[in-house]
Amino acid sequence: MRKLFALLGLLVVASMVLAACGGAAPATEPAAPAPEQPSAPEPTQAAPEEPAAMGPKAKDPTTFVYVTFGEPDLLDPALDYETAGGEILQNVYETLVTYKGNSLSEFEPLLAESWTLSDDGTTYSFKLHQGVKFHDGADMTASDVAYSFVRGMLQGGGSSPQFLIIEPFYGVGMTDISEVVEAAQTYGLDAIKDGVSTEEMGGLPYALYDDVEAMKAVDPEILKGVCEDLYSRFTVDDAAGTIDMKLALPWAPFISTIAGYWSSAMDQDWVAAQGGWDGSCDTWQDFYAMQPENDPIYDKTNGTGPFILDHWTPGEELVMVRNDNYWREPAKLERVVIQQVDEWSTRFAMLQAGDADAGAVPPENRSQMDALVGEVCNWNVEAVDYDCEVTDESKPFRVTLGRSSNTRSDIFFNFKVGNPDGSNTYLGSGKLDGNGIPADFFGDVHIRKAFNYCFDWDLYIQDIFNGEAIQSTSLVIEDMPGWNADDPVYSYDPAKCEEEFKLADVDKDGIPAGEDPEGDIWTTGFRFSSTYNQGNTTRQTLAEMVSQNVNAVNDKFIVEVVGLPWPAYLRSINARLAPLFYVGWHEDIHDPHNWYVPYLVTFYASRQSIPAEIQDQFVPLINAGVLESDPAKRAEIYTELNQLVYDNAPGIIGVLATSHGFMARYVKGVQYNQNYSNLYYYPMYKE
Repeated sequence: MRKLFALLGLLVVASMVLAACGGAAPATEPAAPAPEQPSAPEPTQAAPEEPAAMGPKAKDPTTFVYVTFGEPDLLDPALDYETAGGEILQNVYETLVTYKGNSLSEFEPLLAESWTLSDDGTTYSFKLHQGVKFHDGADMTASDVAYSFVRGMLQGGGSSPQFLIIEPFYGVGMTDISEVVEAAQTYGLDAIKDGVSTEEMGGLPYALYDDVEAMKAVDPEILKGVCEDLYSRFTVDDAAGTIDMKLALPWAPFISTIAGYWSSAMDQDWVAAQGGWDGSCDTWQDFYAMQPENDPIYDKTNGTGPFILDHWTPGEELVMVRNDNYWREPAKLERVVIQQVDEWSTRFAMLQAGDADAGAVPPENRSQMDALVGEVCNWNVEAVDYDCEVTDESKPFRVTLGRSSNTRSDIFFNFKVGNPDGSNTYLGSGKLDGNGIPADFFGDVHIRKAFNYCFDWDLYIQDIFNGEAIQSTSLVIEDMPGWNADDPVYSYDPAKCEEEFKLADVDKDGIPAGEDPEGDIWTTGFRFSSTYNQGNTTRQTLAEMVSQNVNAVNDKFIVEVVGLPWPAYLRSINARLAPLFYVGWHEDIHDPHNWYVPYLVTFYASRQSIPAEIQDQFVPLINAGVLESDPAKRAEIYTELNQLVYDNAPGIIGVLATSHGFMARYVKGVQYNQNYSNLYYYPMYKE
């Protein structure tokens, strides 16, 4: 969910990108949370900060104003999977557990009062806080929690984050409820009761994946049986306020998985009253793989959290107000206003004037903000927090520096671009005629390698990040099994770029383009559009860089750059209409599995239309990696996987930046947890 291609370089610790991710592996967090977790009615607050005796003061201490570009895709926690929406959802809704302070591996109870784990590692038992109410005044029950998990998994689809949840409940490699349905169709309902082993079943087809009409056509008894089987994995006692969850196998990162907003508790009666799924196993297929525009709670919320959605005016602002009936102590802030301001100059003027407290700062504009800094905070790895020092009492901003990123922006190629009725203008003519490209243009590995060799990482790092980044050597990030500084990487090489273009065979006549007497891309040329989301000047610069470098190789090559509003940009990606796209990944779980899965087999892979024959190369190694608990052996598995990724070149892997964020100095109580979608406003206040 964050920077450049998606890297926004926010004023705080996050930026606005697509977010998303997959299940995670058993080596990074303890399998059990100790015999029983104690009740923690108040979350860990940020460490007390010394007030600046003569520092700047807030114009309005009751309201926090954030200026940015880009806005939520939708506000349904089961379906939204990007950070703009995630920020709202994590403040309006709540989960059973949450992160402890800034840590990515320690957790504390939230809606749950405590939890235990069975000796075999497969059953989690949660005791819920009593007296918790939704914003409309209804009581939250254990049945609501179970319904929320079941609803999320059944709605599923390639645009949702539910692949994170389905895997621990049904087995390694399972990414969507459609696969469970296909297993039940092929092997019978009894075969899914203990989870689904894709290895034992010889792999599963994906005929139902994201296909709403095909799902509705499945035998109703199979559909009902799958729903009932999923419900059976939850045992609830509303009177006692308890819920047990039965997993298919021990899943060490389960607690971190359900700490994300996609596991939020929802009011079943309220969802049904809005026209959403009512919990009946006879009708769930009608809500499978729902698109945002069809979601009855697209722009409505009813959570248990410290803030209530007041209004959302798309393209202008989204406002949350304090929940004065919150089950814990009410938040200190009364209002949070998130304003949509595309132009950096306007955002900067608001920040300078004190009309905004924080906002999205493109990396190339950081020097302007640095001139306003009166407090410098450097990351302290041991303390898991920033050490701050006031450097100029008169200046209004605090800068946070030095924390390694858990987010990265990359370039993704679409192997088979959607072109309904020949109407996709991003493809130009849609033909290999010099005025367009065919839908499977990026299906040619030499085209993908050529674009990699035409990308200038050094220029990108220096011009955009002022040197505060390094080139990634693999899909995963530093300090994880699978990260190896010696893995093969592409580098900027115009000669190799030209060589790969000449080796391409886009017309599929068996003759490389550089030798084809009848013409191919080298003699015919091509034209297509590369899009970015308006207001994201970093992505715009990136798109222009790619365009310029590719166009320079051959004057018949034309990559045009087109800006789109954020929702339209997201939808062009989700509908597989973009030939290539620039987005960021903000990890959901701090584990390699949460990088390899979405990139190679689920979230981004589906938007890239990566063919099954290529995914089949990745899947055995991904599954072996998540099941291996020895870090050294995991690293060996992932090294082999990294080589396959390099050879297939499904995209251009970007860079890893260190933190360089800004916040008004009078803002206190900030939690700098990288796995939040931007800011968690509950502990924050202004002086």
